[in-house]
Amino acid sequence: MTQESQTQFVSVPVPSQYVTQVYAYLAELAGTTTVTSPVSQVPPMDPSVNATADSPVGESLPVVEWTVEDFRRLAIEPLSSVQAVARVLDLLAEKPDARVSYTAIAHHLNIEKKSLQGNLSAFTRAVRKHYGRRNWPMTWAEALTDEPGLKSEFFYTMSSPVAERWNQARSQG
Repeated sequence: MTQESQTQFVSVPVPSQYVTQVYAYLAELAGTTTVTSPVSQVPPMDPSVNATADSPVGESLPVVEWTVEDFRRLAIEPLSSVQAVARVLDLLAEKPDARVSYTAIAHHLNIEKKSLQGNLSAFTRAVRKHYGRRNWPMTWAEALTDEPGLKSEFFYTMSSPVAERWNQARSQG
C-alpha cells in the first residue's frame, strides 16, 4: 500500500459545543456515495419554517405527530444520516415499546458510536428543516446500565402506533 492511498488524519481543535455538529458533518462526508446525494432533495415544508428551523435550539418549532406520509418522505430522503436513522427506526419498529440501548443500536447498524451520534445530530437538523418540527419519531431516556465502564446509557423506543405507521410507510414503498 502506498502512502498516497492511506487516509491521513489531522487534529483540529473544536469548541466543545460544536463537537456533535462536527461529528454530524463528518458522518455526512463519510456516508456520501455516488448514489447518495450530499444535499437533501426533500423540500422544506414551508419557507417560513426554514428560517425558524435553523435556530440553535429549535424551541420555537412545534411537536407534531409523525404521519404515514411523513414517514414516506423520510424513507426516500437521500441524506445518509437520515437513512442511518431510518435503519434505527426499522429496528425499533420490530419491537414497539421496547427500550433498545444506544450500544445495541450502534452494534446492529455496524457503526461506531460516535458516527451514530453524528447521524442523530444531523437527523435533528433535517427534522427541523424539512419537517418543521422539533420531535423525533422515537423517544429516548437515560438509564443506569449493567455494561462494564458505563454508568448510564441512552435507550430508545418507538410506541406501537408510531411503529405501525412506520411499517405501513415502509411496506408501501
